[in-house]
Amino acid sequence: MTAHTRFRIAVAIGALVAPLVVVATSALPADAGTSKHKHEVYMYKVEKNIRLSGVGSDGSADSGSQLVRCNAGDQVLDGMWSVKHVDQYQPPPPDTDEDPDFPSAPTLHGTYDDERDVWVRASYPDPSDLRSWQFEIENKAWGDAQVKLFLTCIRGYTEYANSHHHQIKVRSLFGGLYSAVDQGGWFTSEPQAEPWGKCATNEYFVAPGFDLGSANFRLRGTYPRAFGQSWGWSFITDGSPVPLQISIYGRCISRQVFDLATPRHAIAMKHLPGTSFGSWYASNIPQGDPEERQYTCDQADGDYHAYKAMVGWFYLDSHWDDNWFLGMEPRPKTRSYYFWNHYGGPAAVRYGTLCINSRTSNPLA
Repeated sequence: MTAHTRFRIAVAIGALVAPLVVVATSALPADAGTSKHKHEVYMYKVEKNIRLSGVGSDGSADSGSQLVRCNAGDQVLDGMWSVKHVDQYQPPPPDTDEDPDFPSAPTLHGTYDDERDVWVRASYPDPSDLRSWQFEIENKAWGDAQVKLFLTCIRGYTEYANSHHHQIKVRSLFGGLYSAVDQGGWFTSEPQAEPWGKCATNEYFVAPGFDLGSANFRLRGTYPRAFGQSWGWSFITDGSPVPLQISIYGRCISRQVFDLATPRHAIAMKHLPGTSFGSWYASNIPQGDPEERQYTCDQADGDYHAYKAMVGWFYLDSHWDDNWFLGMEPRPKTRSYYFWNHYGGPAAVRYGTLCINSRTSNPLA
């Protein structure tokens, strides 16, 4: 197997460190309004099934370039995928006329001919539209791939209460090309040169996205940093040359809802579980078939029963080079993650989610 190296790009000001201190997020804003009524915060998911053709021509298959949208006037908080299946396919003997549907050259298809050969090249929020998300996915396997795409969305206004409602604010933080350099096996961006900073103290980072362009990377981790006000990404590569450039994207959601420019109520939200990398929920993935893991907002504390899992994150920990992230799926209070471990023993993964209360209120301490 080709030797793997690690690529890491972190969205934060200051020196890059391994993701050890990232999500101490217990300090939340007080309700800025004087009235005691509450507003419902409407959150939902959008999903789309696509079929990507295997090696060869297939005019009936779906394109790997997909734009998925929330409802008009709403805002996307997260975009994700789940590789459900790759069909088994036995290539025929070498074809002398190189029929395009049956190419014999071994370089024309992937390495594994299974779910590991579905490469996510890009998954990011559309910079020009707060409700849209762009995916670029390539299937290198011989067989067709079934992939499901998801968005989590939040309505642009709270629901009406006492004959009025309030604006929910999501703003773009950054998006564009950033250079990566080789730092002793870690490929990292230079955060001191990044002009956009991080979300404000009354905001959380949402809509983390990336566009790898032609870089031959696969995702190792996507996770919150800087008390949930920033984000980091890690990628695994088979040795692409550096320096190189990829695009990264992000937005900020306010913890307060507004009447014009005046904050009126708060929305409680929190990264769960834990307050540091060491306390993120960890699980050992056994060697073998793909495994599903879940994290639910209220699984450790019933006070979070009304919260919804809106932005997911994960990190391939031990034996990351032989473990594959196959995607994740949003459910109202739960995020499901899919991994496939090909190491000779268990491989550790860490995961969690940004949970957002479905009603405005004084946030939990």
